[in-house]
Amino acid sequence: MDAALVKLLLLRLRGGLRYRLSELRTMRGVLFLCVTTGVILLLLSRSSLLSGDLGLEVLAGDPALAGERLASWMRLGLLGACLLTILTASGPAIYFSPPELNLLLTGPFTRRGLILYKVCFYVAGAFLSALIITLIAQPLVGTGLSILVGSFLALMFLQLLSAVIELSSQAVASPMLTRMGRAVMVLIAIYALASVFWLATHHGLTVTEILSAFESSWFGTIVLAPFDVFVSAFLSREVFPDLLGWTAVAAAIDGGLLALIVLLDRRTYETSIAASEALDRRWLRALRGGHFWAIRQTAARTLPRPPTLSGLGLMAWRQSLNVMRTSVKPIAVLLVLAVLMGPLLVEVGKDISPWSRIGVLFFIGVFVIPRTLVFDFRSDLDNLEHFKSLPLSPWAICAGQLVVAVLLTSAIELALIASALPFLQGSVRHLALVLAPFALPFNLLMYALENTFFLMFPSRLVPVGRVDFDFFGRTLIELTVKSFFLFVGCALAAGIGIIVFRATNGSWIAFTMMAWVSLALLGGLNVVLLGWAFRRFDVSRM
Repeated sequence: MDAALVKLLLLRLRGGLRYRLSELRTMRGVLFLCVTTGVILLLLSRSSLLSGDLGLEVLAGDPALAGERLASWMRLGLLGACLLTILTASGPAIYFSPPELNLLLTGPFTRRGLILYKVCFYVAGAFLSALIITLIAQPLVGTGLSILVGSFLALMFLQLLSAVIELSSQAVASPMLTRMGRAVMVLIAIYALASVFWLATHHGLTVTEILSAFESSWFGTIVLAPFDVFVSAFLSREVFPDLLGWTAVAAAIDGGLLALIVLLDRRTYETSIAASEALDRRWLRALRGGHFWAIRQTAARTLPRPPTLSGLGLMAWRQSLNVMRTSVKPIAVLLVLAVLMGPLLVEVGKDISPWSRIGVLFFIGVFVIPRTLVFDFRSDLDNLEHFKSLPLSPWAICAGQLVVAVLLTSAIELALIASALPFLQGSVRHLALVLAPFALPFNLLMYALENTFFLMFPSRLVPVGRVDFDFFGRTLIELTVKSFFLFVGCALAAGIGIIVFRATNGSWIAFTMMAWVSLALLGGLNVVLLGWAFRRFDVSRM
């Protein structure tokens, strides 16, 4: 790589460190650092939860058997992460920002040097992620050095393999064939989920038994062979010959993938530049009120104009048009995945602890989905100035901004519950039926809290989260505060329902109705609080 590019990397590294350290001069930066550190310490203290779910606590007296169990889960986890990375890739394999397109590509640098320059950013991100994995996983497995090296090489493998597949599709196939290939992969994934479900229901096999049979088959052995190298490096207990030998093989695999990227880039040079420019335009549309899924701007048939409802109907109509123009296909995919994942979660739940199941569902419902369905104030930061000039009541604007996100989230959750109901039994099925009507008021409360926090502490959405105290600290504080108020709101609604339950001599219908109304009222009160945050929002500060 050219010496000038190396110097540029060092300058960017020094500038990034200075920026992160400058954040500690403010009270917010110190608070974010403390919260991030506290969460990492909490993860370290609770790492035994993971060992419980993997069944490693009963194998503590047999390290070899415990390592074999963990290696099995790691191989399958890497395969799943690899497929997810490939299926969700929507941008260029090697992305160049507009300043890099204008300055670096016109400079006296070779294309190979520029590729290595960009790969260095993958190296930095993979190394930071490997450090976090080392801190969390060290109580479970071998030495810290083997965990750090193995996880770093595995993360680089996932990144490089995804880039190789993307460049290969650009080099040998048309865009239509590329989309057909992804559609085939989606169908294969659906077929795999359906097969697991069929085996679990008709043959009484658990998910663990099905995955074990897949690993022992000839097809599974071939598919999982590349991942065995990285898992062996991760679980090495001796520096020589285990760690050094497996590290050499894993590094050779990553080096071969990097060489393929350089070779394929010669045939996809213009395509990569065009894809980078298209991705930049996509991000700009997202910041101006679009959505990250909006790969291209599309036209859609308009919806009938709804009743005004003091402005609420018009604001909801605007967000509905935004969904139709940018996100119909991704939302359809989410609904299909919800229907497929319902039965699978029921089967997987038999192999993990109840608290882990609750934690996973809560994390998906409170963190993942709200950050996926961004059809509210968070995607309209640049339009807030226009909203404040409208002759509408703040409550109507705020309620209209939440309607679409609340309804879409509730539909996805109800689809998940409905697909799981036929496979639930006894009290669990009754509990699911009772909880289903609460999806709507719960999501209203959740999105009201989400947007209130956003308007009080505004921050632009970014395509890739920054690795600094501000990003991690803000995300953790937001999740903590939102979770606390959600727990308090649900507890208050349940408490009022219990009072009515006792007053009506044990009527569950009265309990459900009163708890639902109470949770809906709490959501409405938070919409009023959101209106206050909207009124005090100062557009001149953005």
